[in-house]
Amino acid sequence: MKNNFSNFVKIIVIIIVLVLIIWLVFYIITKNEPAVSTNNSNSRPDENIDIIASELTTIFDYINAESNSSNWACQYLNNDLGYDITSGTNFFDVYAPAIMDCLYEKNYPSIYFDSETDYKIISTTEENSYESYFHDLKTLPSVNEIYTPEILANYSPSILNTINNYNNEFYKIAYIVNNNNKNDITYEVSRIYKSNDKYLAKIIAKTTTNEYTGLLEVEINNNHIIYSPLIFY
Repeated sequence: MKNNFSNFVKIIVIIIVLVLIIWLVFYIITKNEPAVSTNNSNSRPDENIDIIASELTTIFDYINAESNSSNWACQYLNNDLGYDITSGTNFFDVYAPAIMDCLYEKNYPSIYFDSETDYKIISTTEENSYESYFHDLKTLPSVNEIYTPEILANYSPSILNTINNYNNEFYKIAYIVNNNNKNDITYEVSRIYKSNDKYLAKIIAKTTTNEYTGLLEVEINNNHIIYSPLIFY
């Protein structure tokens, strides 16, 4: 029994010695090797996500609350532009012209409709330029679709002179101007992530009674953002 115990102790000592030798050899081999860099393509922050987040946050900040911006269009984004979030329609069909007017200081002209409403208008050339910023926008109505002969008969000569400068198929109704109603929907960016060669932004929209979610596909081309339709469910 004594010999067996002695042999067992010897085996344990040999194992410990071998482990120490292996550790020492490994230490000597690796101690002068540089640390592996973590600054590779998978660990670098995606600058495109920052660009998208910055622009979307800017847009939604203007829509969610009154702004002190010197640009009237940015101030006006906090008003109700007539978007029905339950309709299943594209958010940008309503908001794109006002967003363009705000972000790029377009200063679109406006024309009188009635005592409560004006319309901001744009040329067809300007509308066509939206293709570089938004995919699949609904075509805007022409000015002469809204200002029918029956409507025009109610205006004074001075108002008619202004309207007639734009009352043809070459000018479009960009968005409504009605200062009586404030926007009652708040929007926030929940998450942005890359999906293949594009990006997806999860947008949360809240009314006083409900919450809706939209998944927005975004492309980046030379730091330029292109939005696909945004529909909430």
